[in-house]
Amino acid sequence: MSFNIHAGYGTDGTFNLLGIGNQIKEAQPDIVCLQEVDYRTQRSHGKDVTLELASITGFHSFFGKAIFFDGGEYGLAILSKHPICEVKVHTLPNSGNAEPRIALECIVQVPGLGKLRVVNVHLDHSNMELNLSQIRYVNKKFADKRPTIMAGDFNQEMKGKGMRQLGKDWNFSMDANALTYPTDKPDTKIDYIMAYPLNKWKIKNARVYNDSRVSDHLPIVADLLYLE
Repeated sequence: MSFNIHAGYGTDGTFNLLGIGNQIKEAQPDIVCLQEVDYRTQRSHGKDVTLELASITGFHSFFGKAIFFDGGEYGLAILSKHPICEVKVHTLPNSGNAEPRIALECIVQVPGLGKLRVVNVHLDHSNMELNLSQIRYVNKKFADKRPTIMAGDFNQEMKGKGMRQLGKDWNFSMDANALTYPTDKPDTKIDYIMAYPLNKWKIKNARVYNDSRVSDHLPIVADLLYLE
């Protein structure tokens, strides 16, 4: 599952971690990549959002800081039904003027598969050249023959140059019609779940979770099968 949680705020402006946690539970994923996650900011009422959502779902969790923000931190998180073995935070290319961005890499111990690499990203939205350089970075970094799931808010539509490049190496779980933003009247796809190597994964099913209550992005869910 990939879910940009809008710092915990729904479309009605209400801070609602229980609603987000319950939506995750309803979807029944094994692994969740979360974007726009706060850690003890004033905006989040001093809460460790990742830990709160882990408590609601009963999952293992890890938060990765992208920036210091509003008295706390702001970044990405991964929730996992299975144990998280290793974690790395990768700094993505930056023009110097844009908000710092990261890729959060976790190794998850999956029964029947072993160690699976999961990569969570939230790429730049303000500069498409910078966005493209970040896509090129993660593709070079993680397209290295290891079984990998990459998910997140790429801030680029499928017709964009960066996503077309990724499509050569990664198996996208959904096509361009799986619109994810904004939740009230979705007209664009910028949220993705993809698997590498392309020919080693089968997409059993995938869908947009069409519930617009708890964020400005719709979460997406994909059921992936690794082909030995």
